[in-house]
Amino acid sequence: MNHTDVRGLALTSTSAKAVDAFNLSIAANAEYRVSAADHMERAVAEDPNFCMAHCVLGYYMMSAEALAPEGMARTHLENAEACDLSRVTERERASVAALRAWVEGRQDDAILIWEKILDQSPLDLLTMQLLHYRNFWLGKEEGIRDSVARYFSQWDSSIPNYSNVLGMYCFGLNENDSSDRALEYGRKAIDLNKDDLWAVHAVVHVLNDRGEQNAGLSFLEQFDKSWSDRNAIREHLWWHEALFIWELGEYARALQFFDDYVARNITPFYLDVQNSASMLWRLESVGVDVGDRWTTISDAALKRIEYRYLPWTDVHVAMTLARTGQRNDLDGFIRTLEEDRSKARNARMHAVAETNLAVCKAINHYCCGDYSTALEELLAVRSDNFRPLGASNAQRDVIGMMAGTAALKAKEFATARSIFAQRLEAKPSNQMTWLFYAEAAEGCGDHDGAKRARAKAATIVGSLI
Repeated sequence: MNHTDVRGLALTSTSAKAVDAFNLSIAANAEYRVSAADHMERAVAEDPNFCMAHCVLGYYMMSAEALAPEGMARTHLENAEACDLSRVTERERASVAALRAWVEGRQDDAILIWEKILDQSPLDLLTMQLLHYRNFWLGKEEGIRDSVARYFSQWDSSIPNYSNVLGMYCFGLNENDSSDRALEYGRKAIDLNKDDLWAVHAVVHVLNDRGEQNAGLSFLEQFDKSWSDRNAIREHLWWHEALFIWELGEYARALQFFDDYVARNITPFYLDVQNSASMLWRLESVGVDVGDRWTTISDAALKRIEYRYLPWTDVHVAMTLARTGQRNDLDGFIRTLEEDRSKARNARMHAVAETNLAVCKAINHYCCGDYSTALEELLAVRSDNFRPLGASNAQRDVIGMMAGTAALKAKEFATARSIFAQRLEAKPSNQMTWLFYAEAAEGCGDHDGAKRARAKAATIVGSLI
């Protein structure tokens, strides 16, 4: 006989034990537990013909964005396709088709399939997560929200993993400038399940984007930092804690926290490269000497050159190569990005490739001291907050800061003033931004504006004045 999962969705498996393992895996994956794949492997062991279990293992491999994930995922895809697809449900067949599209690099096609699956099966938690995260990395901010909003009315607290849906909705709302509603859903998610790290992460994003650094630190302090059974979201949450400390102007403390938590075990995993490079760039942008810490990322960044899946990772690879002086590797990397632009198959892919190339070239010019050219490159693609690169508002803020400091160094003071004025609208509690604004205003001859900005900076607790 066939079975259903814990949310009532049909699963084509004859083994109750396999389905139990499947349910444990989906729940573990929703909470970023390292046991998720082990549970799904057990499901396959209990029922080698469990098509959906094979498919989900392929999803896990692709989601990890490890080196050459499509190679590992292809084996699971082939195992899923080797099952008798005529006997599985329409949802399961569609899931296998989505995995094939993803493995073949057709992410937009996979997204369309997942949307159709959810239209028919809105309680498919894993498909909702996949749709949510792919929209995130593709820079589709409305899709991040609407991957949940379209199906939210079908969920309630009686359905297992409801907190995970609330956490995703919180994140999507915040990325679409609805922070009050986002915070409401995020807090409700954590009240239901303090182990829901995506909900924790979503609330952290709300507090970051609202410039509520102290509230963010207090919020994170209620959780056990070990999270020993979690995957790399653990280090990413520590990165967020370091970011709050940096925003407060406590740079020595931020650097120490970086050493103790964020960068204590850097691997070629994409989040390790992103977290480390972006924090070092931020620290250097405010005058902190980070010593030889860039070299600790270098080997990991070099490995990501060959295995490129996320434009946002490319940006951090470029940062690392530029800051470690690996010019030949960086020049070759930029040529690869130029090829991406020439091969773009549609308007979205062209926008991604164009933005990625411009930002990486700007990083190169910036680190060579050509700040005017760096600024010109960044301004050409800054519309919509560099969104084609994917990632979040909080993560992309490093590029906005880069544009502002490039403008100051290039003595383009009017441009610098506008860039930092925009940042102050979002985060008026950041002392360094007020000081950067004051420097820009002074350069524009606005001495009264500079005086007011410095006076404002002096009212903010930090380590700069």
